[in-house]
Amino acid sequence: MRRLLLILAITLLVGCVAPAGCTVDKTFAPTLAAAPSPTPAPRFSVNLHPDGPLYVGDQVSFEIITPTSFEPHDKQVEVRLGDQVIGRAGFNPYGLAGRQQATMWWVWDTSTLEPGVQKLSFAFTPDGPTWQQSIHLLPRDSLPASERDAHWESLVTECCTLNYITGTDAARDIQKLGQTADTIISRLSSSNPISSNEKIPIVIMSRTLGHGGFTTDAIYVSYLDRNYAGSTFDMILNHEAVHWFDNKLGGDLRPTIFLEGLAVYQTGGHFKPEALIPRAAALPGLNWYIPLKSLADSFYPSQHEVGYLEAGALVQYLVETYGWQAFNSFYRDIHPSPSGLQSEAIDRALQTHFSLTLDQLESNFLAQLKSQPVDLSLIDDVRSSVQFYDTVRRYQQLFDPSAYFQTAWLADASTMRQKNITADYIRRPDGLLNQYLETLLVETDTALRSGDYTNTAQKLKALNVMLDILEKSK
Repeated sequence: MRRLLLILAITLLVGCVAPAGCTVDKTFAPTLAAAPSPTPAPRFSVNLHPDGPLYVGDQVSFEIITPTSFEPHDKQVEVRLGDQVIGRAGFNPYGLAGRQQATMWWVWDTSTLEPGVQKLSFAFTPDGPTWQQSIHLLPRDSLPASERDAHWESLVTECCTLNYITGTDAARDIQKLGQTADTIISRLSSSNPISSNEKIPIVIMSRTLGHGGFTTDAIYVSYLDRNYAGSTFDMILNHEAVHWFDNKLGGDLRPTIFLEGLAVYQTGGHFKPEALIPRAAALPGLNWYIPLKSLADSFYPSQHEVGYLEAGALVQYLVETYGWQAFNSFYRDIHPSPSGLQSEAIDRALQTHFSLTLDQLESNFLAQLKSQPVDLSLIDDVRSSVQFYDTVRRYQQLFDPSAYFQTAWLADASTMRQKNITADYIRRPDGLLNQYLETLLVETDTALRSGDYTNTAQKLKALNVMLDILEKSK
């Protein structure tokens, strides 16, 4: 109650940023969502999937995560229900962050169990530790009807096969999404010719994961009305479709700075249409410019929006300076260096194709940025965009950790369809606190896109003060 009162007071003080306007409707007032599962042992933590409540009939997955000091080499973890071994797995790096964890996909079939408390045992082999954790299963008939009846369906269009879950926002709008996909793929096909005539598989996720899109053996795009990560379906799909074509066209080493920069460049922006070089010109003045060697060798750990903007502007600069064919020949002809550093591989390919070093390229690129006229509105927009997405990721790490892009729970949709599993892409943290904060994030994104930077700053201030309080109370 104390935390609730503090948040309400702060919301009013920072300028009426509640979703219902300047009157704080009690139906939107933040109440604490169900707390994450407690750490079962001093050194390890367990994430269960799907997120949210578990029901009889769920196919449950496990992430057993090690502390940074733990050496997982040759160790395994085993999960038991009574005498039954549910699953066993070793430890491997997971996600972009390379987090060490044992991952067990859909190993616990709860369909034959009774509702109530189920006590699971965890044991590391060899040498322990061991612990138990109680899991509460709710009756299947208490599952919301929309999820109980949910199943996978597909829409085949000229370009693609769109896989979606019934009863979701994507199902409601699937014809429009199919038309959007056809338009985007048709445009990209003209500049990225590939020989395959296969339908491109697109998985539409009904929850926010990462920044809204991934590409593996299919294109994954989030689509839901309360998508707190901003952007739009067409921008994310275009970005991920560029990756799809890029993967097909290949290359010995496609450095991340160019892989992501190409997607931003061919999309015409990252999360929204944007003038890349004029916006990137704001970075040096904000002291946010990342030296190209550092960005090339540590792309994903770098500040996300800065890295993508800088990479997209760099690709645009190379294309405009040397032409598309010359850039593409250079990009496809980059090979790993003995050191393994992508910056060194880029440097060698630059010398071969353009007779300049990476340092010389950076000097020329910075000169191009500094030649741009100062646009204060672009500086405000870049600053606000970085602050907004930093806040999105902060919210994810605190209250929707499966969505955080470095370690997102990106379940394989082809296996999910085979097993008729939908919960991993339907269920998510959805308490009143989540609804309240996510609604504020959506409103902040709307203010940012409209160019109302004062309102954006007020909402970001409110959000981060609330997150400060909630983080300290966890």
